[in-house]
Amino acid sequence: MSDHAIWAYPWDLHDLGPALLPRLRDLGLTHISLAASYHAGRFLQPGNPRRRVYFPQDGTVYYRPDPARWQGHLIQPQAADIVATEGCQMTTLIRARDHGGLAVSAWTVCLHNTRLGLLHPDHVTRTAHGDANVYALCPSSPAVIRYVTGLVSEITETFAPDRIEIESSDFMGFSHGYHHEKDGLGLLTEDMFLLGLCFCAHCQTAAQAAGVDAGAARRTTADLLDAAFARALPAAQFADLPPQGSAAFAAYPALTAYLAWRSTPVTRLMAAIRAAAAPATQVLLIDAEGSASTGVNLPDIIPHIDGVLHCAYHTAQDRIAPLMAQTRSLLGPDKSLIAGLLLTYPAATGPDHLAARATQALLHADGLNFYNLGLVPPARLDWIKACLP
Repeated sequence: MSDHAIWAYPWDLHDLGPALLPRLRDLGLTHISLAASYHAGRFLQPGNPRRRVYFPQDGTVYYRPDPARWQGHLIQPQAADIVATEGCQMTTLIRARDHGGLAVSAWTVCLHNTRLGLLHPDHVTRTAHGDANVYALCPSSPAVIRYVTGLVSEITETFAPDRIEIESSDFMGFSHGYHHEKDGLGLLTEDMFLLGLCFCAHCQTAAQAAGVDAGAARRTTADLLDAAFARALPAAQFADLPPQGSAAFAAYPALTAYLAWRSTPVTRLMAAIRAAAAPATQVLLIDAEGSASTGVNLPDIIPHIDGVLHCAYHTAQDRIAPLMAQTRSLLGPDKSLIAGLLLTYPAATGPDHLAARATQALLHADGLNFYNLGLVPPARLDWIKACLP
């Protein structure tokens, strides 16, 4: 049997009420992926009858953390205010599941957290110039690892969700992290990549211990960025990026070695997450094309996870099946592969268009996850039926 889910926010479940879950089942869905930990944003919500525009609290969790679990942790979660005022929707969903309702997946954002980054600036990623990316906790930090594994342990042991979806467990890039991002330079792909490399104290210490000259790599990166900043107009220096990936920097041995090393903290964090999760809960990595640039080495991570939720949000339709086939080949036949698809317009222009994309994904994937319940008009949810066999 295929597993099909829709991503959802707790406030949408609250506002849509008890009629929601039967409707989702009628659409053919088997799971609901509920945000358990999330970041800030401004959400236009045509699917929510009460909150048409919503600004969630930054970097909070949507359940009540147990203070006893977090004693001695430097970095600790904070419950969103709506948990106290509107109840814990994870508890509601788990209770419904245990009485024959939809299976539950805990959608867990790990390192994308400006609230915690501002509180703990020594544990965020830093550019080659030493500037703090306050929206991105660093996977090399022991305190961050302890926070993330504590989160996973608490969620899976307290609620026993069928699966937990791990988002942002890697090095976040330079874009899509903060609000009102400004760029008057005209950043190129190579500039964005170099700005996304972390040279915090935790990373440099760990890389040096692994035999990598982190100081030379940082200086090379800073020099390349300084040269880009000095040009009157953007001019590409690495024409083979992104196709060649880190190989495009082969002329810079220290930087090349650093790029090869930086997947190590991400893999180590995913291994720690699997070890911390309750055994009965599947651990799925939310992944997408190009994640190697943020430190994801999928072949190394696969032994530590139960599957991949591959987001094919903007993948051209004729490339969906080959990409899913590639991921399936890496995963093997026994681990889960779920394809993430957008319900948003113009990524999906109609039921036939969405169904065609789903058909390509399901040639190799076990199921689909649709994004996102409250962000689309209610009528668009009916398109899901056309996607499911």
